[in-house]
Amino acid sequence: MGFWEKVLPGYKGYKERETARNTDKILREFLASKLREARGHYDDFKAELTRRGNLGLMNPAEKVTQTLGKLMDRLRYANYGFSGRWFGQKIGVDELDKVHQFDKTLATRVEQITKDIRALESIDDDAALTNALKELAKVIRDVDESLNDREQILRTFGGEAIE
Repeated sequence: MGFWEKVLPGYKGYKERETARNTDKILREFLASKLREARGHYDDFKAELTRRGNLGLMNPAEKVTQTLGKLMDRLRYANYGFSGRWFGQKIGVDELDKVHQFDKTLATRVEQITKDIRALESIDDDAALTNALKELAKVIRDVDESLNDREQILRTFGGEAIE
């Protein structure tokens, strides 16, 4: 069993072109659900900050909320797959492998975000927590921006976005 079969329920495979669009949709929904779960933990963390009176941390904490929400929405509501040559005709194994590798990295980065959110609970120092929140917001923004690269990879192969 490969990487995707272990982490992604319903995975059929990128090499089966007739199911590639559905696989793309399943991947995005799976990653968005992982982030939604992490958001629940993060919201509990923010509530605890408020209860403890750490109001000075609310601005960097809110930046994380905003960037996380944007990434979740982008994954959830993005165009699923591509039409044209990518899903309609033969595409080379190298191109499919490039998309597969990108998505594997994306899944790994989403998993790291969830771990980073849980790690916030163990930071007691306000200055260290402020830095961790700023870094987390940056990581989430970087993942969001990387989705532009994924779309460009697919467009390079001749596909056009479909909804």
